[in-house]
Amino acid sequence: MPPNPSKIPPSEILSLCKKFFYIGLLFLPWLWVINVIYMWPLTKHSDIGKEIKKYLYFSTAGALFWLIVLTTWYSIFVNQRITWGEFADKIIVIPIRGA
Repeated sequence: MPPNPSKIPPSEILSLCKKFFYIGLLFLPWLWVINVIYMWPLTKHSDIGKEIKKYLYFSTAGALFWLIVLTTWYSIFVNQRITWGEFADKIIVIPIRGA
């Protein structure tokens, strides 16, 4: 369990928020979701709430972007897999038998 954020100095909170955002840029959108969930309550109690909100808005936008991209890819793949033929079978992790 993470430490109580109210006991962490505001400068460390901002640093942690920045780290989560920048590491999330390495194709780890789940870190952006964690960043928003964990840091959002601190925007009201912190001296640097506006600066934290900036990173949280970008984290939210990035997570939503990847959610839309992955959902679109999944829906296209599920609906078009049969028409893609052998290529679709090659990119599936578990080969489908008898298809």
